[in-house]
Amino acid sequence: MMLAMPIERGEAGMQVRNVRIQGRRTSIRLEPTLWEAVEEICHREQVDLAGLCERVSAGARGGNFTSALRCWVVDYYRRRPARAAE
Repeated sequence: MMLAMPIERGEAGMQVRNVRIQGRRTSIRLEPTLWEAVEEICHREQVDLAGLCERVSAGARGGNFTSALRCWVVDYYRRRPARAAE
């Protein structure tokens, strides 16, 4: 599944992608490793980037969306049972 390509490389190799959340265009700046994790989650959950961001936004308690996304990614992997065969 192809996700949005990075639109910009900023400081320290950060990548910025634009996504629509609840109809509003939002820029998300993450490290390449976190983008790889987001892409993997999208693939596993069979959802595109916008769909994943909608899920994260629905559970966020306000504040910075990018921070909420980072925390959500960490929580996703913490909740996921370890699989030796992967």
